[in-house]
Amino acid sequence: MELTTTLSRDLVLQLSKGLGEPEWLLNQRLAAWETFVKLPYPTTRTEEWKYTDISGVPFESLAPEQPRGRKGPIPEAVQARIAQAELAGYAVFVGSDLVHVELPEAYRAQGVIFTSLHEALKERPDLVKDNLFRTVNWNDLVGPQARRPENSKIPALNAALFTHGVFLYVPKEVEFSKPIGVFKYLEGGYLSGSRTLIVGDENSQAVYIEEYVSPSQVAPSVNTSATEIVLKQGAKVRHAHIQLLGQGFYHFHRQRALLERDAALNDLVVNMGASLSRAEVQSEMLGPGSASEMLGLYFTTGTQHVDHYTLQHHVADHAYSDVLYKGAAKDQSRTVYAGLIKVEQGAQKTDAYQTNRNLLLSEDARADSVPQLEIGANDVKCSHGSSTAPVAPEELFYLMSRGLPRHMAQQILVKGHMADVLTRIPIEPLRQHIESIIEEKVRV
Repeated sequence: MELTTTLSRDLVLQLSKGLGEPEWLLNQRLAAWETFVKLPYPTTRTEEWKYTDISGVPFESLAPEQPRGRKGPIPEAVQARIAQAELAGYAVFVGSDLVHVELPEAYRAQGVIFTSLHEALKERPDLVKDNLFRTVNWNDLVGPQARRPENSKIPALNAALFTHGVFLYVPKEVEFSKPIGVFKYLEGGYLSGSRTLIVGDENSQAVYIEEYVSPSQVAPSVNTSATEIVLKQGAKVRHAHIQLLGQGFYHFHRQRALLERDAALNDLVVNMGASLSRAEVQSEMLGPGSASEMLGLYFTTGTQHVDHYTLQHHVADHAYSDVLYKGAAKDQSRTVYAGLIKVEQGAQKTDAYQTNRNLLLSEDARADSVPQLEIGANDVKCSHGSSTAPVAPEELFYLMSRGLPRHMAQQILVKGHMADVLTRIPIEPLRQHIESIIEEKVRV
């Protein structure tokens, strides 16, 4: 597919035509493009971006990544993860191309759909049309963000120009506990964009892990991603977003989940890679009895910058949410966390918690933390808190005095700091994988 190399309305038209998309999807892309053109980029004067400067990000100077029709091979780094991860099924993208997808016939026989977003448009166009852009679009903001339309700029770019995606549908009453794994290997040097759409029907259950991988050093690159999760009554999904992109990448991710009555989401965000990354993770408790657990782990080194924004939006009564984000920073790196618990007027008996803890491993590292509450009901239990502290010198000295080299002593302290998040990850291969990444970053 030959595309123009600059961002334009014509590019949107060419991209949609080349992917064989229906008219309704093209119209959505064009609406997103018009929003993108009209809005300014967020700046440090935008409250939600106060600590993150994206003025140097080359959004419009990079060529859009083009689908090339590749069918293989699977990169070695991804092969190693597939062998270690103990998956029920998996898909591998290299750039915009789906090079491999695998799901046991037993799941397909039960009606599970796991494929690329564009294949799903052919297989189940009704499901895709009803749910795509339903949760993450260019006008999905809640709370303070809604008052600043520039927060829609990057999601609008993704909606207009995404080139690939994943669709997972779990039918009513179908359950599987082993993870579905999706690996996106990005070679760098492009503007790339992807979307994920997960639909859990009534009383279904699934585990979904999405990982972003690249070479350790790439030419300047921008990746935008969007994850949409729709959980019907009683559905349960355990979801993980693992970002391990190389230096040179700018990664922007927005995720939003809609939880109906008694639905449950257990979410994990791990940001360990990229030169600069921002993840916005939102859960909407739309039905009584719904529950959202949002976990986050991040570790920055060198001059890395990682920014997280979480939203726990309680619309219905008798719902539960808990956020626990923990991270560490060393060298001259910087971490940012901002979170909001928003409780609507009718959401009585809300039970919501928000915690952010940061560990600084050097004098030049920095962490900014801004937890917030916006409570509209009067019969709720809500709390929030944050802390930022350096490594206690006496703890480091004690471990080193017992013969441990400095990097091993720091490794023990970092893993101890993150232990209460790690112990909440019941998938043993995933937990081991994250622990090995932490160990490697401490040694750098």
